[in-house]
Amino acid sequence: MKNNYQIVLQTSGEKYEGQGETINEALASLGLSWEQITAKGVVKVSKGKHTLEHLFYPKQLRRIFANKITRLMWGKRLELLFKENANDL
Repeated sequence: MKNNYQIVLQTSGEKYEGQGETINEALASLGLSWEQITAKGVVKVSKGKHTLEHLFYPKQLRRIFANKITRLMWGKRLELLFKENANDL
């Protein structure tokens, strides 16, 4: 459990939390569909001591939750950003 990615999405005054072995699994555990996204939001990814926050506009957030393929693509992108950010520390 400690080596899992923790993900928090804050949008429209709501807070959604999930976790998984990969960022894609963590995104899937949020249980959102693209219809539920109505505003921009901040995605916070953390694993261990490292944390990454990224602002997404509504169009981008909707794409993330539109289907499994786009969620997988954005999960990989966030994972690359996360690893790049962790290496800079």
